[in-house]
Amino acid sequence: MNYNSMRKNRASAASRLVINLILLEFLLLIIQFITGMWMNLFAVFPSSGSLFSMYGMMQVMFSVPELMVHMMNGILIGLISIIIFMIFAMRGDYRLSSLSAIASVSIFAAGISGLEFMFSGFSNNVFSFIMSMGFIFTVVAYSLILYLFSGRT
Repeated sequence: MNYNSMRKNRASAASRLVINLILLEFLLLIIQFITGMWMNLFAVFPSSGSLFSMYGMMQVMFSVPELMVHMMNGILIGLISIIIFMIFAMRGDYRLSSLSAIASVSIFAAGISGLEFMFSGFSNNVFSFIMSMGFIFTVVAYSLILYLFSGRT
């Protein structure tokens, strides 16, 4: 086996890995959307004093268990987005790494907005709007990446 065929096999394995990771991101984003909509429509959040205390956070987590699922899923989505970005950055593909950076920034903006929404007592809808925009930008960025990938094969 010569050097060029080994290099081609390695590139193809990395391509399959990143496509599988993006498909996993889409699955996790669907779960994130469903749990977010469920909480938005049906969850009853406690109207306790400060969420900044440990008791306040525990009260919210125990009264709305979907919130913990939503938060842990969001952390997993963020970690996978960093992995996808690092793969593209190491490959030197600047166009795809910039798109994956947009997806990662959108995910982190949505996550930080979610925390701010929670700390506002679930009342500042601007943060909820930013969460939804982060979701949309992430889906668009990953869809563009898959589209650009399909044009290469």
